[in-house]
Amino acid sequence: MLKRLKAFTEQTSLLAFLGLPVIHFYVAQIAIAMSLENGMTSVWPSSAIYLAAVLWLGNRILPTILIGELIVNISLFNPILVGVGISLVDLLEPFSAVYLINRILQNKSLFDRSQNVFKFASIIIVAPLCSSTPGTMILSLGGISPWTAFGQTWLHWWLGDFISMLVFAPVLLNWIEPAKPSPYQPPLRIAESVLVLSLAIGISHIAFGQGYPVEYMLLPLLVWAAFRLVHWQVTLLIAIVSVIAIWGTVHGVGSFVRESVNESLVLLQSFVGVLALTTLTLAAVITEKSKAEAELQQAKTGLEERVEERTAEVQQTLQELRQTQALMVQNEKMSSLGQLVAGVAHEINNPVNFIHGNLTHIQGYTQDLLRLINLYRNHYPEPALTIQQEIEAMDLEFLTEDAIKLLKSMSVGTERIREIVLSLRNFSRLDESELKTVDIHEGIDSTLMILQNRWKPKPHASGIQIVREYGVLPLVECYAGQLNQVFMNLLTNAIDALEERDQHRTEEEIQANPSSIHIQTAITRSQWISICVSDNGPGIPEAIQAKLFDPFFTTKPVGQGTGLGLSISYKIIAEKHKGKLSCYSALGKGADFVVELPISH
Repeated sequence: MLKRLKAFTEQTSLLAFLGLPVIHFYVAQIAIAMSLENGMTSVWPSSAIYLAAVLWLGNRILPTILIGELIVNISLFNPILVGVGISLVDLLEPFSAVYLINRILQNKSLFDRSQNVFKFASIIIVAPLCSSTPGTMILSLGGISPWTAFGQTWLHWWLGDFISMLVFAPVLLNWIEPAKPSPYQPPLRIAESVLVLSLAIGISHIAFGQGYPVEYMLLPLLVWAAFRLVHWQVTLLIAIVSVIAIWGTVHGVGSFVRESVNESLVLLQSFVGVLALTTLTLAAVITEKSKAEAELQQAKTGLEERVEERTAEVQQTLQELRQTQALMVQNEKMSSLGQLVAGVAHEINNPVNFIHGNLTHIQGYTQDLLRLINLYRNHYPEPALTIQQEIEAMDLEFLTEDAIKLLKSMSVGTERIREIVLSLRNFSRLDESELKTVDIHEGIDSTLMILQNRWKPKPHASGIQIVREYGVLPLVECYAGQLNQVFMNLLTNAIDALEERDQHRTEEEIQANPSSIHIQTAITRSQWISICVSDNGPGIPEAIQAKLFDPFFTTKPVGQGTGLGLSISYKIIAEKHKGKLSCYSALGKGADFVVELPISH
C-alpha cells in the first residue's frame, strides 16, 4: 500500500480475526438480498472488506477469510466441493490485489493523487480476474452454471468485484489508514457537509426510489463534494449514492431497469463505476492542487524568510563594513595624529631640555655675580660718583630681587613645558600594536593635561573641578595608546555635557553646585581593575542609554560629533582588551562610565 498501515494492538487484531467471518456472513446475506431476478448480485462488498483486511493485517488474515468463505459458500453451493473450490479461489483476489498495490504504489497514498487513483483502478481491474476466471470454471464444472453462460457469468462476477472494490474499499481504507491530523472544520463547513449529504440522498431517492430520471443531478453534488469536503466524506458519499442506486434498480425503480436483467445489471454497474471513478479522480486532483498550493505557499514563505534573512545579513554586513571603515579611518587619523604629536613633542623637548639645563647654570652664575656685587659694596660702601649714578639708574636693588624671581619663573615654565611634552608623548602611543604593562594613572593624567585648557578656570568661566581618587593599582597589560583614546572620549563627553549644562545656569547656580568630574580607580576583584569617570551633569535619558555604544549615534549637532567615540571606545575595551564598558545614569543625577579591565591577558 502507499504507506505501511498503522499497526493495531493485538487485542484489536484478535477482534478482527474473530469478527471478519461474521461480518462476511451478514454482508453476503445483504448482497444476496439485493440480487436481481436471476440471482446475480450487482456488487459483492466482501471483496472490498477482504482487500482492506489484508492491507491492514497482512496475509495472516487469509485463513480467517477462508473460514468465512467456507461458511457462506458451503451453504450456497451443492455439492460441497464447489463451495470449497469457490472459497479457495476467492483468496486469490485480495492476495493479488494487495501484492500489486504494494509492488506498484510502493507505500504511496492511494487516493491523494490522480495518478495513484488510476493505478488503483487498474489493479482492481486485474485482481478480480484471479478469482472470476477459475471461479466461473468451477461453477460450470460443478453444474451450477451452464457452459453456455460462461462468458456472462464471468463478466458479472468480475464486474461485481471490481465495482465493489472501487466503491467500498476507499471508505474502509480511509478508516484504517494511519491517523492524520484533521484540519479544524468550522460549524459552517460541517453544515455544508450535512447539506451535501442530504441533497445527495434526496436526489438518489427521487431517482431510484420514485423513478424520476434525475440521476444527472448527482454529478454537480459530487463535484461540489470533491471540491469542498474532506476525503473520507467524499468516499462515504459515493458509497451511499451507490447503495441507493443498487437498491432502487434491484426493486425495479430507476433509469437502469430494463427487460433484460443482464442489461439492467451492466447499466447499473457502469453508472456506479463511472460515478465512483470520476469522483475519486476529481477529489484526488483537488487534493493534489491543494497540496501543490500549500507547498508553493510554504516555498514562498520559506523564500521570503530566506530573502529577509539574506537582506538582514547583507544589512548587517554593510553595517559592520561601515563600522570597520569608520574605525580604520579613525584609527588611521589617531595614528597619524599620534605620530605627529610624538614628532612635535620630540622636537620641542630637545630645545626645552637645553634651555632647562642652561637655566641651572645661569641661576648659579647669577647667584655668583650677585654675591660678588654685594661683597664689593660691603668693601666699598662709597663708590665713585659715576658708579653710584649707574646703580641708581638701573635700580640695582630691584634688579637683584627681580632677577632671582625671573630665573625661578623661567625654570617653572620650562618644567611645565617638559610636563606637557611628556604628557603628549605618553598620550601619543597610538601606533603601538603590542600589549605592554603601563601605569593607568599616567595615561589618565596625560589625558587631563592635554584637556587642561577645557577644564581649568578661565576669566569668563568657573571651570570644572577634577577629583582624583586613585587606588593602588599594579601595572596593567594593555594597548596604552588605545586606552588613552578611551579616556579622552570619556572625559571629553563629560566636559561637553557639563559645559552645555553651565551655559543655561547662572553664576550663582554654578557657585552653589559647581561642575565636577570624579575619577576613581580600584582593584574590583582578583586580576581586574575598574576606572570610573563620573560627572554631576544633567544625566542621560534611558532611551539614549540604549543607543550610546551604537556606531554613528550622536546627540550633538551636525558637524560637532561623528557618533563614533563611544562605539570605538566600546570596541577597544570589549574586543581588544576583553573588558567591559558600562554606563549608569539617571536624569538630573549625572552619569557614570565604568571601565573594567583584566590586569593581564
